[in-house]
Amino acid sequence: MRPHPTGRRVRSTPHAKSDFPVQESIPRARPLKQFLATSAWLLGAWLFLLPLVWMVMSSFKLSNVAIFEHPFSLPAPITFSNYAKAVREGRLFSCLVNSLWVTVLSALAVICLGAWAGFALGKKRFPFRRLWLALFFLGMVLPVQSFLIPLMDVLQWLNLQDSLWALILPYTAQTLPVAILLFAAYFQSLPPELEEAARLDGVSTGRFYFSILLPVAKPAVATVAVISCLNTWNEFLMAMLFIVDPGMKTLPVGLIAFEQSHNTDYPALLAGLSLITVPTLLAYALFNRQIIRGVMAGAVK
Repeated sequence: MRPHPTGRRVRSTPHAKSDFPVQESIPRARPLKQFLATSAWLLGAWLFLLPLVWMVMSSFKLSNVAIFEHPFSLPAPITFSNYAKAVREGRLFSCLVNSLWVTVLSALAVICLGAWAGFALGKKRFPFRRLWLALFFLGMVLPVQSFLIPLMDVLQWLNLQDSLWALILPYTAQTLPVAILLFAAYFQSLPPELEEAARLDGVSTGRFYFSILLPVAKPAVATVAVISCLNTWNEFLMAMLFIVDPGMKTLPVGLIAFEQSHNTDYPALLAGLSLITVPTLLAYALFNRQIIRGVMAGAVK
């Protein structure tokens, strides 16, 4: 018997002792299940990589006949003349410079404007805040085809057609709703004590934003940058409609040079597609961790 804090006497129960050591149960590995899951993932990866491998492999073939008669055979002999032809006839170097300018400037504008608006919507409280969030979400829902005609009228009124600004401004506006919602979710997930400590130290709003908040938001910045670059680099419809001057065309539109009325030079076309696709794949391979961290940052507090 042992005394209880309330004054009552409680009978103590002796613990049973065992002569053998107790072993924790370890879940058995399921090699068959793991093998099937790994095989399914490898099969899915191969199905996604097969068109890319076929495109690069066919870009080294000599002619259309070699592609159509033996579509899955290795190129024999291997020729690099298709890449030289793609750069020369498709003016891919000029198109590459234009695409780089449009992509970099659009990404910078999206990051600057999206981060500032996301900071206001994520960390500040003001009237009609939810309405603004709903309007930005509506910008993600509207398809591009629904505002092409009024957008073309606005560009003509501003005299911006046949210039890179005719692509930079629409690309920025198209990606901005996604950037604002990502930044707002990320900033909202940060603890409020961060701003309270900065206020106690006499830090202004601008200094808090540039010196404290933006360095912490590197995953969101990387995510928005990659999303903006991928959308801008591969965009075709607006670049074809708003740009008529051949010297201002971007890479996706420059590939039209290999398509003719009765014949298409598929090896040169596939070489140009390879030159366009490989940089985007490399960018995603290098920054995929930042993309996942930025997307998941505001999902769970």
